Amino acid sequence: MPVPEQFKAPFEFQQHYHILFRSIDGIPLFKTDKEHLFFLEKWKRFTDPVFDTWAYSLLDNHTHFIIQVKQQVEIIQLLRALTGDETTKAIKEFLDKKKSLIGPVIERQINSFMVSYANTYNNFIHRKGGLFQQPFRRSAIAGDAHLQQAIVYVHANAQKHGLQNDFKLHPQNSYHTIVEGNNAIINTEAVRNFFGGIDKFISIHSEQVAYFYKHQWPNSKVEIDS
Repeated sequence: MPVPEQFKAPFEFQQHYHILFRSIDGIPLFKTDKEHLFFLEKWKRFTDPVFDTWAYSLLDNHTHFIIQVKQQVEIIQLLRALTGDETTKAIKEFLDKKKSLIGPVIERQINSFMVSYANTYNNFIHRKGGLFQQPFRRSAIAGDAHLQQAIVYVHANAQKHGLQNDFKLHPQNSYHTIVEGNNAIINTEAVRNFFGGIDKFISIHSEQVAYFYKHQWPNSKVEIDS
């Protein structure tokens, strides 16, 4: 099924996005708990030069991320620091100013992440073929209200799909990471500041989840997995 155009948003500097990865035919993306960490570590390795991660949720057959593209100056510095093996054609063209758009670089980094994880996954279980639906979905986030709802939506995704009665019981989302102040994957300080501190982060999550799961998520620009 073709991906609707609203889920192919172009990447721009400092813009926030909601990204969805879905497996082919509902194949489980994770065979063991160790693979969740491995998935996130690979994600960080490939994407850290170009954007910060603000939220994530890992489910069996799909994953959500909220990201913010870094500033142009910072991206250039980080890309120039990469080794030869890590420097793709898209990166070289961007750094040589043959192409000014950051979109191809980000798409290349994300696709490299997907291929790398799929290859490791397939080797582990003696499988062949693709793992993720292509292209991956992404939607641009417009304004603070949308960003707040998108982060809450991602953290509560296991509850939305009926996998948990309480989203806080789902271990594989960044809600716990942000509450604990862990910066390994998430830009925790930026997220806490955006919500106005950790107490407001917690209370806003509780209030919005209670409201939206009673009244349904509003005809929702935060939903990209329905």
